[in-house]
Amino acid sequence: MLRDPENVAQVTNAIPSKPDAASLQKKAIEAQARIHAKKDDRDQLMTAVKTNEVALAKQVLFKNGFTAEDLENAKITLRTGGGKRGEYEIEISATCCDPREITIQRSLDYFTK
Repeated sequence: MLRDPENVAQVTNAIPSKPDAASLQKKAIEAQARIHAKKDDRDQLMTAVKTNEVALAKQVLFKNGFTAEDLENAKITLRTGGGKRGEYEIEISATCCDPREITIQRSLDYFTK
């Protein structure tokens, strides 16, 4: 049975490699740490999540380690927690590929009932 090399290459390229997925998640963790350390970036990202501004979120991610290629055609999901008291936290996670997805969760330490 002969295999067409082009078809094999297409199937191989459709499966995300572990290094790509791990690299993207590593960037998410590093960006999260950088953003926590920079008040202006943290405030901008909080605002982006609160107002559901994907373009602003992408700008902050780009400034903090994501590349234009990482963000191009990526599905950006912005989620916010509830509650009135507590310290705001930002959590960033990423999954790779087809589609590449970056989730930014704005949560609170303390939730009210």
